[in-house]
Amino acid sequence: MSITASVGLGGKNTVADTRLIQASINPHFKALGIDLLEVDGKCGPLTRGAIKRYQQVFLKMTSPDSRVDPGGKTVLHMANNPAPADVVVSASRLPIKLKAGDFLQVPVVMDPADGTVQDAYTAFEYEIFDKGARIVGTDYAFGVPNDIEVWPNAQVRIGVTLTPALLAHEQFHYDVGFVVCRALAHQLTIARAPTIGGLVTQLNSLVNLHINKRVKLIQRRYDIDTQHGLNAKYQRIWLDRMTACIANPTANQIGGFWL
Repeated sequence: MSITASVGLGGKNTVADTRLIQASINPHFKALGIDLLEVDGKCGPLTRGAIKRYQQVFLKMTSPDSRVDPGGKTVLHMANNPAPADVVVSASRLPIKLKAGDFLQVPVVMDPADGTVQDAYTAFEYEIFDKGARIVGTDYAFGVPNDIEVWPNAQVRIGVTLTPALLAHEQFHYDVGFVVCRALAHQLTIARAPTIGGLVTQLNSLVNLHINKRVKLIQRRYDIDTQHGLNAKYQRIWLDRMTACIANPTANQIGGFWL
């Protein structure tokens, strides 16, 4: 880990250097008793205060200068003390359970996977926040703590009643988004690359694998097996599988399919 110029009080505060310092401080926010910094490259009072607090807590400075200098004690300590082991990328969703108000009413609902007209259709949206990079050993890693947020993109045909059975079917589709993003988060936590560019390449590759490929395989198999929720036997089998999957935070498969 290295910076090109000073960051903090009286520093040059380049965007790239400031982002790296912010991302290096964030994994320790609990120990420092501060709020998470926004990794925006702007060295405002919160960032300067966090640097001062870092120097007080970890370097035991009696007169902290609120500045991180290239090759100085503060940046060397940050480089040698990366994120605590329990700091990870995680996934969360809101809402957890779908309800009628989460569905947009439209005249026609079509499943884009097979082109069939359905009573309802549920996909999901997600966002991976940019917390900058951190240094682990000699490699770059994703900034932590981080959280992949998941939310529904749901439609119901006008005039259709969202019965408990239909809601349960659509809930599964939404839950797939959550458990796959949770598996993706695990991979982002351990991802390493010698360069920032390499880390970005890994991010794109992991998103393509989990979100673009594995989600489609699971959703398609689920709809085929359950006949879009009409086959009660397989509907129950898949719902039971999902219950077990959600209950296991480290699950990487569901029904034999990789997440």
